[in-house]
Order: sequence, then C-alpha cells, then structure tokens
Amino acid sequence: MRLWTSIYRRLFCCGGFGIHSPFVFDMITNVVGERCAYYFYGEMASARLQLSQNTTCITCGGRRTTVCRALRRYGISPKEGRLLFRIANRFKPRAILTVGSSQGMLPLCLTGSASSVQCITLEAERDFAEMATKLVGQKTQASVEIRHGEYEAQIIPALEKLGRVDCLCFGKEVDVQTQERIFARCVPFLYEQSICIVTDIHASSARKRRWKAFCLHPKVTVSLDLYTTGILFFHPRLNRRSYKSLVY
Repeated sequence: MRLWTSIYRRLFCCGGFGIHSPFVFDMITNVVGERCAYYFYGEMASARLQLSQNTTCITCGGRRTTVCRALRRYGISPKEGRLLFRIANRFKPRAILTVGSSQGMLPLCLTGSASSVQCITLEAERDFAEMATKLVGQKTQASVEIRHGEYEAQIIPALEKLGRVDCLCFGKEVDVQTQERIFARCVPFLYEQSICIVTDIHASSARKRRWKAFCLHPKVTVSLDLYTTGILFFHPRLNRRSYKSLVY
C-alpha cells in the first residue's frame, strides 16, 4: 500500500500538478519546493549535529534514553526543519506557539528568519525543555520562551500572553489526544492569517485520523498534506479543499 501511495504522489502530487488554486500553487512551488540555500540552514544543521552527537542520558516518557536516540525518534528531519524555516520566512508570523519542542529544533527553525518574533514553546519533558532553552539561547536572537509543564495546564496562560496565534506548530512528541484538546483550546485564538503545522501526520492510524479531523474542522479552509507534515490554513476567502503534494 505504501509503495502505491508513493508512486501516486510522485506521479500526480508533485510540482503543483493539477492544482488550480493560485494560493496553493504558489505555496507549493515557491515555499514548499523552494531550493534557495538560506544562510540559517547552516545554523540549523549545526544545531542538529550537536544533538545527534550528544550521548548524554535523559528521561523521555518515563524511560531512560540518550539525546541522540531521542532525536531520531522525536526530532524533525533536516528536510522538515528547512520547510518550517521557509514557511516562517514566507508568512512572517509574529506570535508563534509550539506544542512540543523537538529538543529545541521547532522554535529554532520557526524563529530563524526574523529576530522580532515572539515564540512560546510548551514542553512536558523536563530534559527536552532544558535542551531547548540552551539551544535557542545559542542559535537565535528571537524572543523564545520555553515553558516546562503539562501541556493542558500551560496552554491558556500561553494563549493569553500571545493574544492571538499567527503560527501554531505541534511536535512529534505530543500524543494524539493531547493535540486534539490543545487544538480545540487554540481555535478561538486563530484568525484568517494564521497557519497550523502538524508533524508526523501519517506516522500511525491514530495520527491519520487526527489529521483528517483537523482538516474537517469548520474553521479550516485549506489543508496541505506533505505526507510527513501537514499545514492548515484558515482564510475564509480560500475555497475549502484538501491538497496533497510530495514536492519537497
């Protein structure tokens, strides 16, 4: 099944094939498929290398592991990181909320294009929060606040401080049920220019169902399925539709 899905996407879901929406076509060709080598890619690669070579023992999900193993399981790939940077560079979000930190890589990639943004990152894992605080302190000049604690206890204070959310992003370490509850809390703070980025949308059947539920939300107008990453748009002038692409 995965083979046929891959073949279909490569034949019919690349380079804006069959897409008639100017907004989505521009998004796929000039953001998702952009090939420019931004200077900050080097900082992102350096940060990832730093984590991948770290064999320090940490606790994640109540189990002992190492930083490098946690990165392989919960971290975003270099390709995903570059995509997040390009999305932020294109839409220029001023207020960013990440639920999960991917050891600091999520806020780093989303704030690397501008130093004037405000980003709050919620992280339930203490060791991840500590790593994220250290990483963003070294690599970005943006205002990034890492908050450690249970996601559902932190979400309302974070939303009240931001006022509204330009970019909402869910990390891979956040379970499906938590994502659904947090998304529901965030909806009143999302507006027509907001974007929502969801990682690992096809990693399991539960995550596939969660992604479909997000796409069907009444406030969502356009959803873009990039197989490893999903992007939701809320602008009411966009025709309601779901798209798939494998261009990046």
